Parts: sequence; C-alpha cells; structure tokens
Amino acid sequence: MRRTAAAFAALLAFATPVAAQQRGQLVVGAAIFTDSISPAAGGYNTLSLVYQTWDPLVARDHEDNIVPALAERWETLSPTHWRFHLRRNVKWHDGSPFTAEDVKFTVEYVTNPRTIYVRKGRIAGIASVEVVDPMTVDIHTTSPAPLLLRGLADIAIEQKAITERLGPAEAARHPIGTGPWRYGEWISGDRYDLTANREYWGGAPRVERLRIRTIAEGSTRVASLLAGETHIIEEVPVDLIPSVRQRRNLTIDAVESSVSLVLTFDTRSPPFNDVRVRRAVDMAINKPLIHQQMLEGQGSVLDGQLVTRGTFGHNPNLRARPYDPEGARALLREAGYPAGFDTRINTLSGRYLSDVDIVNAAAGMMRAVGVRASVNVAEGAVWARMDRNKEQGPIYQVGWFSVGDADFNTVWYTEASRRNYWTNAEFDRLWLEARSTLDEDARRRAYHRMMEIMHEEVPSVFLFGLPRIYGRSNRVVAGWRPPRDSLLRLHQVELR
Repeated sequence: MRRTAAAFAALLAFATPVAAQQRGQLVVGAAIFTDSISPAAGGYNTLSLVYQTWDPLVARDHEDNIVPALAERWETLSPTHWRFHLRRNVKWHDGSPFTAEDVKFTVEYVTNPRTIYVRKGRIAGIASVEVVDPMTVDIHTTSPAPLLLRGLADIAIEQKAITERLGPAEAARHPIGTGPWRYGEWISGDRYDLTANREYWGGAPRVERLRIRTIAEGSTRVASLLAGETHIIEEVPVDLIPSVRQRRNLTIDAVESSVSLVLTFDTRSPPFNDVRVRRAVDMAINKPLIHQQMLEGQGSVLDGQLVTRGTFGHNPNLRARPYDPEGARALLREAGYPAGFDTRINTLSGRYLSDVDIVNAAAGMMRAVGVRASVNVAEGAVWARMDRNKEQGPIYQVGWFSVGDADFNTVWYTEASRRNYWTNAEFDRLWLEARSTLDEDARRRAYHRMMEIMHEEVPSVFLFGLPRIYGRSNRVVAGWRPPRDSLLRLHQVELR
C-alpha cells in the first residue's frame, strides 16, 4: 500500500494552529478543483461549486432522494407531459424575480444540439418546454421519462436576461444565481470565495462567508485540518484516518457513495472473451481482505453486481462470488490456460480513493493463480485517448456513479454508450425498457434481471461501493452531513 504518512509528518511539523479563525467564515478543503465554475462544464466536482450560487429545478438530498428546489412540486399529466409548479418570491442575486421564463430558457439552451454541455444527456429526452404562467412550466418528453427528475437535478437554472445579454461563458465567470451563496472571487486552482445570500429561499446561510480551497495532496489537506486552517476537508487518505481520529477536536465522517469501483474486461478478444476466464479472475480476488486493508472497511464490497445497495435497481438476491483461488485455477485449466497467461491492468492514480493500492493488491492475487497481471498507471491525457479509442483493456479500473438509479451507470455497458467492451442483447433491451416506463415495479424487475446477467457474464469484477471520507473540526456544530454524491451542501453549517 502506498503511504502518505511520511509526507504528512513533514508537513505537520510546519503546521501551526490558527489562533483566531474568523467565526463568520467556513473554510472547506477540496480534493479536486476544476478550472471552471460554469454549469456547462466538468463532473460532479464542478457541479459542487456551481450549486453554491445556482439552484436546479429539483435536487438530490444527502441520500440521493429527489426533493423540491426551484420547483416546489410537480405532477405528471400524462406519461410524456410533466408540470412543474415553481417556488414563489425567489429572487436572483441581482434582485430580479425568478420565473418560468428562466426555466424554459435554460432547458432549451441545454438541449440545443449546438450547445456543448457535459450533462446534456441527462435530459436528452425533452421535446419541448412550455410556459403556462409565470410560476408554472410544462415539459414534454418524446417518450415516458422516468429519469427526468434525476436528470434535472444535474442542471443549474440560469437567468435568461443576464445569460442572453452576456452570453453563457461570460455569465458563468461572475455567476448571478438564486443559490445560497453570492459570488465573491474565483481563482482557478486556488480558491472560491463567496458571501451569504441573506434572501435565499431555503433560509439564509448560518455563516457570513464561505471559502472553498483547493488542496490537491491528501496529507496537506489533513495538515490543514489539524492546524485549524480548514473546518471540513474532502477525501481523507485511508492511512491518515487514525491521525484525524486521535485528535479530540476532530471527527471522521464517512458515507458510502454511489460510485462503484470495478475492473472491466475487454471481452472482444482472448483471453477475456471466455466467461470462464473472467469468473476465474473474479474468484482470484479476495475482496473482503482488500476492503479492510485498503479502505479500512469503509464503503462496501459490491454484491456481485454493478450497483450499490442504496441504488434503485440493486438486486438483493445476489452476492459477491466467493474468494476461491483453487476454483479459479480449475476454471483457467478448463478454459485452456493451465499455465496461466500475461495481462495488464490500466488505471489512473488518485481518481478514486486508494485506486492504485487496490489495483496492485488485486493484481498480486491474480498472479497467485497464474494470471500474471502488470499494472500500468496512465497519465490523464493518455487515459483520455485510450477511452476515446476504446483501448483501455485488456483490463481497466474505473468507477461509475449511479446517483441513485441503475440507469446512470448501467448505460456504460450498453451499445448505446458506444463505450462498451461487452455486449448482451437482453441486457440492452432491458435497459431501454427500464428507461421508457414510469412503472417503478417494471423498472425494478428489469434492473434485477440486468444485475443477474452481469453476475453471470462478469463483464467486470465488481469490487467496492467507494466511501466518501471527510474530516471535520468540532467547531462545526450543526448543519453538516457527508454527501453520497460529492455535492457540498453548506448553507446550514454552523460554526462555534
């Protein structure tokens, strides 16, 4: 296991407590900082910053449940016709009123074929948007859209007047939203400073100012927490958890995310076109042992399926394939590899918690049964090229978000994604059926069967539901819960 403890000790020697933290400022140490605060850009680390100043129409809570946001309620008038009743008396930060015109403008902008918007696919099924009155908006979809609400939870509603006047790019540089925090200063790669929006519809933030700092190195983040420079930090390295826990004024907050960490096979060519070989690799990896050693038991071992237990579509009847090295060797002999074979696992470093440690441990266990796996840690640009060209195999490590619904990570195993290395006609059919009906029981049945197919076919070794591990100062006395989806929800945080 790679260790950051030595580096941490050296940094801690120079860390001195901050004697007089401003009681009115909450400081968060972020693990990953993007180079943009535009709603159109980046992944969930970007969206976490975006949602400090903007709001979506509907939102996810800490448990990935859909809750009201700018829409206080909604209804389905038909399987393809949704009506949203908007929250009244909501103001943009410049004092102008929020109306249905802003919703219509945003949705039409996002779905415009010419718009480059990372999460566009989340609401790709929208056919049209209709303003019924200033506080009511209708959305029509091309077919029944059970995922519409979850998709809208990833779309920040932008102000029509300002975005039309300045253009989306310029409007995003100094955002004027409806969210809990007002823009102060953004310094890419360093910090994001914000002030409380005292007129926020969800209640004024409990502190006057918010600073989100980028602290890329895990040991440095922990040192900042111990020194009193930050109140909350993201992604505490597993080997530094004891350093935080032993301090009486600090706490570890951990929650299982909806990210499933997997080792995916390229099944298009030997040896991994043979399901017996894929099952042998699955049986060769002692997942509970790696879970304890590399993740300190945080998160979970996946139940022989892609989705985590908290995700809609999880099949409760499945269990992880047991660790069985002798059975793995027998399957390899049966498949025609009595002497084993050489292979490679590709991974990024630092993209997921303990990612390189986990893949090295798995590779060692594979080698013990004759699958001589080397580990290649790819640079980001190289990884992106491999991804574009579908050359990440023969095995690669990746994590897939579900954000509460199996559709959002099973898509990557379908032909529709154009990024799949394995294909199964029944699986693809069930995926389409599940996203084309509002009948939750029918969707659940489809997902359960999809999980069975994945368990039988082993397109990936299903490793862990990854945890989110946060460090927290006990000066944070209320209003904080660790989020499953990595979106920082901070406006109710209180400091002592």
